[in-house]
Amino acid sequence: MELLIALCLVGIFFGVYCHFLVLVPLTLATATACSIFAAWYGQTIFETLLTILTLAVALQGGYMIGLTSREMVPPKRI
Repeated sequence: MELLIALCLVGIFFGVYCHFLVLVPLTLATATACSIFAAWYGQTIFETLLTILTLAVALQGGYMIGLTSREMVPPKRI
């Protein structure tokens, strides 16, 4: 549960400050990390795929929330 919340927050951050192309590497990195941990803990392929799908949906859902709330966040200063 904490991982889902963390990935939603990461998605919100990248939705506010980055463009659409950041979703592909983030999703691939999440899937790679999830499959490494699943192999470490001995999960089945079905459990691994379900976990990857759940985490990818949480990440992209957070991105959409951040994308729609972009107007409420002041622009960052460099």
